[in-house]
Amino acid sequence: MPVTLRQLRYFQALVEHGSFSRAAESVHVSQPALSLQIRELEATLGGPLVERESRGILLTPLGRDAHEQTLRVLDETLLLENMEQRLEAGPLKVGVGILSTLAPYILPGILERVGVSTPRIELDILEAPGQELVSRLLAGRLDAAIVSLPLGKLELPERELFEDRFLLAGRAERVASIRRAVGDALRPEDLARADIGPLLTLADGHCLADQVLGACRMWRMQEVRRGASSLATLSRLIASGEGLTLVPETAALCEYAAAPGLSFARLDAPEPSRRIGLTHRVAAHGQLWIELLAEATADAGQALTAAARKEIRD
Repeated sequence: MPVTLRQLRYFQALVEHGSFSRAAESVHVSQPALSLQIRELEATLGGPLVERESRGILLTPLGRDAHEQTLRVLDETLLLENMEQRLEAGPLKVGVGILSTLAPYILPGILERVGVSTPRIELDILEAPGQELVSRLLAGRLDAAIVSLPLGKLELPERELFEDRFLLAGRAERVASIRRAVGDALRPEDLARADIGPLLTLADGHCLADQVLGACRMWRMQEVRRGASSLATLSRLIASGEGLTLVPETAALCEYAAAPGLSFARLDAPEPSRRIGLTHRVAAHGQLWIELLAEATADAGQALTAAARKEIRD
């Protein structure tokens, strides 16, 4: 028999008022009706939750544990029930995680679009690798996250928002030599066979590092160097001639502006890419702020990728 919100509300009233009669009065039901719901809850949980005493009731060890969980469930339920009123009353504060390899580039566009949305949303941003964002979502420490999809977790609904293609990045002379050696049809497997130096990636824990290695899976592993902590660091290394890497379109123009020594080239179709999307806790499903955040993220991401595709055509 499933636990119901009615049972939890009656149980909370019983704990709060300390007697069956006062609890029944507070929730506007008869004492036998409340007692029946408590007995059904005890049957579901496998033991007594309270002991009757002359001065009222006393929680059993199982009752104390159940009461802790009951408070959490009722608190979350109250948040959901009041969500619309909170939106109408003022800015809704939402905890949102963004991939650290995406946040510096897309966040200004998201904030600009969310800032003029109705109703207003106030974003509490966490920038971190994808694995950490998913862990925080599952633990209830974030409301939503902008990550690489798919995740494949039933408890985290997800929707794809835009495609972020990868570009070959290196110093201009190195990219030019690759074109002479391989030709215009640049494919990851051809790059792996050419003597063009090491492949640099981010450190372990970044999903982008795994995606780059997946796209360049035929690269000689002794020629792969992992360790950069950010795309900015990786781009400076590449610009100084340390090797090659793949850079997502969302970051390309920003990193080129900061490190003019960089040069980019498109890989032959089908171009490797990552799929950027929004995931969130089940409790937020259907909430208006989810739709607003998804729309703002999609618009900002598509603007970045469109600009990169216009500037970097070959």
